Amino acid sequence: MSPQPVVLVVDDSELACEAVKHALVNANMQVVTLSSPFGFIKAIREARPSIVLVDVGLGSVNGTKLVQLGREHAPRGCRVLLYSSREEKLLAADALRSGADGYILKSTTGRALVDAVRHWMARPWGVDSPK
Repeated sequence: MSPQPVVLVVDDSELACEAVKHALVNANMQVVTLSSPFGFIKAIREARPSIVLVDVGLGSVNGTKLVQLGREHAPRGCRVLLYSSREEKLLAADALRSGADGYILKSTTGRALVDAVRHWMARPWGVDSPK
């Protein structure tokens, strides 16, 4: 049996973290959540995620700034995605500007969220087209 993929979620909304965790754990994934950017590097190093979902609006820190840190410290092949309720056009631009692999809208929930995360995990490394 292969190990469960790990998803790191960074979002200051506990409700959003719990919703993501619930959907993904039920799909046989491990989920680590952070409600602030503090401890982000440590969490990446310890959890060794396949996917990092970063909320764009994290209070005092813009989530797009965490993309670069994620790139520097995540294992090779880890996807760093923006995760936000922003308008899709703006989120797509943020993903492109920040260097994120892409994005998932917060309105993507339940089965659709699981499918989106699996889609990103299955994409060949080096294929760069946000969404």
